[in-house]
Amino acid sequence: MAIALIVGLITGFVISIPVGPINVAVVNTFIKHDFKSAIAIAIGGSLMDFVYFIVFLSGLSLFDFSPRTTLTLKIMGVVFLLIFGVRDVLVKKEYFKQDPGLEKKAPSLLGFFLLGVVIYSSNPTLLATMSGLAALMRSWSLFASDFNNNFMLSFGLGVGSACWSYLILVVVRKHRNRIPDSFFINFSRSCGVLIILLSLYMAFSVYMENFV
Repeated sequence: MAIALIVGLITGFVISIPVGPINVAVVNTFIKHDFKSAIAIAIGGSLMDFVYFIVFLSGLSLFDFSPRTTLTLKIMGVVFLLIFGVRDVLVKKEYFKQDPGLEKKAPSLLGFFLLGVVIYSSNPTLLATMSGLAALMRSWSLFASDFNNNFMLSFGLGVGSACWSYLILVVVRKHRNRIPDSFFINFSRSCGVLIILLSLYMAFSVYMENFV
């Protein structure tokens, strides 16, 4: 279970790096309201990370995969990582700024928590991302696919994404007047390049294991 937790933490942290609706909402809420309200949004999104991922993992764990199916999942995982990395490299310039719309939100922690849930759940790429990531994790066979490991992996993924949001807030709170708008965009693109390199390495490993 420890391996599943560690893998989940790292995965949740990494997949949360791209500048998306949750990250923007978290920072905008901090700028407009306060640190606790921003954290409440992040926790709402992280909870949905946990819920969606454990649902997909539990569904996959009901099946025993043949070697051919495992190979197919590995190839799909390589393609998924490649697309994920390319998307990060081509990320649009979505800047952090004060959002007048946030003034209409009631300054309660529960309200901001639910806002995080809604923002996360309304992401049109969510199902594809989570299903692809779950299939990739399943194909790696790093640990037994049972409920305990699936729970710890999903829990780690949620905590990892929350840690990234917390790190963003700490950095913005400390250096909010010195961080250029392009910093997080360029950081996302750099991480995208690393993910692309990882996908290419995995593709090479799959090729050596199955075709040589």
